[in-house]
Amino acid sequence: MKKYFEYFARKRGLLVVTIFLLVLLAVGFFLSSFSAREMTRVINEDFNYQQLALTKHAADILTQNFTILKRELMNLSLSPAIQYVEVVSWANRMKISLLSVSEYGVFQIFLLSADGTNSYSINDLGAFFVEKEAYSQEDYYQWCKKPENKGKIYISGVRRGVVRNSEPGFVMYMSIPIYQISSDAAHPKPAQKFGGVLVFILDAGLLTEKLVSPIRSGKTGYGWVIDESGNFLYHVEKDFVGENAFEVRRFKDPHISFSKINQIQKTNMLEGQEGTSWYISGWHRGAIGTMKKLIAYAPVHIGAANASRVWSVAVVAPVSEVEDAVHAAYVRQALIQGTFTAAVVAILAFVIVNERAWLKTLEREVKEKTQDLERYARRLRRSEERYRSLVESADDMIYTIDRDCNVLSINRYWTRLTGQQAEEVIGKNIMDIMEYKAPDNVCSIVGKAFETSETFAHEERVKMGTREYWLDTKYKPVLTDGDQISAVLVISRDVTEQKMIEEQLFHTEKLASLGSLSAGVAHEMNNPIAIILGFTELLLERFPEDSKEHEILKTVERQGNNCKRIVENLLAFARIPQRATIKTDVVEDLQKVINVVENTLLTNKIDLKTNIEPNLPMVTGDGQHLEQVFLNIINNAMAAMDGGGILTISAYRSHNMVEIGFSDTGHGISPEHMDKMFEPFFTTKKVGEGTGLGLSVSYALVKKVGGDIRVKSQTRREGEEPGTTVIVSLNIADEGDS
Repeated sequence: MKKYFEYFARKRGLLVVTIFLLVLLAVGFFLSSFSAREMTRVINEDFNYQQLALTKHAADILTQNFTILKRELMNLSLSPAIQYVEVVSWANRMKISLLSVSEYGVFQIFLLSADGTNSYSINDLGAFFVEKEAYSQEDYYQWCKKPENKGKIYISGVRRGVVRNSEPGFVMYMSIPIYQISSDAAHPKPAQKFGGVLVFILDAGLLTEKLVSPIRSGKTGYGWVIDESGNFLYHVEKDFVGENAFEVRRFKDPHISFSKINQIQKTNMLEGQEGTSWYISGWHRGAIGTMKKLIAYAPVHIGAANASRVWSVAVVAPVSEVEDAVHAAYVRQALIQGTFTAAVVAILAFVIVNERAWLKTLEREVKEKTQDLERYARRLRRSEERYRSLVESADDMIYTIDRDCNVLSINRYWTRLTGQQAEEVIGKNIMDIMEYKAPDNVCSIVGKAFETSETFAHEERVKMGTREYWLDTKYKPVLTDGDQISAVLVISRDVTEQKMIEEQLFHTEKLASLGSLSAGVAHEMNNPIAIILGFTELLLERFPEDSKEHEILKTVERQGNNCKRIVENLLAFARIPQRATIKTDVVEDLQKVINVVENTLLTNKIDLKTNIEPNLPMVTGDGQHLEQVFLNIINNAMAAMDGGGILTISAYRSHNMVEIGFSDTGHGISPEHMDKMFEPFFTTKKVGEGTGLGLSVSYALVKKVGGDIRVKSQTRREGEEPGTTVIVSLNIADEGDS
């Protein structure tokens, strides 16, 4: 050992050590740089795949919209009122159809006669027109007139034209040949001849803007749409809309080469492909300068019989949004490495400067060995005290166990979790103080740690005291001087809240999917309801008002309108508001919810009673959120009154608050469940009948605006009449709020 000290005391030995340390530092910097680049690449790819999911979703919705429009155009062409241009009913039939398709961008429907000289039309303002004008040279008329195109749908390219309110825009024509193949009372035998052309005029700009403008990728990413000719149908840069995507960028900034994005558009997007890539741009949402952007794109298959029409939806975001976060982390790492390097260099300099002094003082240090040992012992004690302080103040549970899983030591975090003193569990088996969901796994991990000297990580679900926890645990062997394992060091981190958040996100996304599906079903119900009402109106005209048939048809019409009103209320309630408000008319919000559920209450034999104080002031809150709160509470009340009952809704002013009460005559809530009412995912319903999120979400929404929710309940065992009352208290809004 003495020879080694003498070697490193010489300059040549110090040089070797210095070179070795510098090589290690260089290797560390290289690996850090490589890791940063690789992490940036992986995160960029993951971000772009998320953009692709947004893009495919928007493209699928656009494709579905065109499918719905083609189906509605086909259905309308089969109506006898359209085929024979029946004077009494063609206008009403067109009006019903326009109501169904106006939300998809259709603002005018017109019918051309067989010779193309007469037109019958209706616009979005409900105005009907019968005009004489030559349409025989229009391309869609010429195409539909050909016998081989019977039953097929013509879709034009996007053209500049006039849309709603006589505004300039981009229109598309969807047309289908009309053949007199249907029969009715006036035409019992179909004529089977060409009867004209039925046309939908579609506002393509409005349709694409409605679906793509809400897209947000990251903080500033947005979407855009090009048609099969490469022209922008929607873009956040308003001066891009209607311009050619290959030319307009060059006009805006001729100093940048856009060959990369042009190649993507030409060989991928216009060919109907989907994928991800990147390109160089010169701007993004007002920011000017050369920047790299990530792009994801997906096709919209329109499905025209006369031509191949494929649009493409793209979502873009600057790569800086992703790389800035990674860069910040690696800057901190570089600072740490730089500090470490400076410390190493300082130590080497100190050693070199003090080399000779160390040799001269070696003899004196030997004489002072006893004093040094005493100082070392004191430092060791202080180090042990610091270590113990760190362990005891850690936010993780740290303990050691032997091969039989007996506790050798444990820090104070155990006391914070259970209230039990750490000294009371020393010597006890870990299975006796913690209830593991899978105890065999723990024993197996401890055994492997003793056998292999490896560190193991494991996620555990345990019960300590009266509560359950999720623990992220690491098992690390503790080695003695003889490289023997004396114990296993266990570090457990409480990740219960993270697990609850993950589970809540899963359930929330599933509920959001169910909500989207419900809205889609409501949309689909509008078409058959519209057809039922249309044919009922036709039949009413054929029977006298005092006949039995007329009375029956009136009943059908009344019930059909009732169904239509229910669907419209549901759609209005489900529609996402454009912006949140800080004050709202709570009576109006409450009435919207009552309109949605009143038929459901009748179906479940539940009588509704209301006691609403007149002239209630505006309250602080978002109307859409409050509607969700009221709906959640009413749904819980209906579930509690299985078999019928009475639901009483009241609203009144109490000091500086407006209180809304919901009282039911259900079975009530047991005392042991009252404390858990607002916990996420707690429910007393059967599996599949409830998520346990209703009251939790409602409580959060009301608390967010400074309100409160109180619950009073009794079961039949506690009082003569069971039932539950939920009271929502909301602050009265200041007159200056808007």
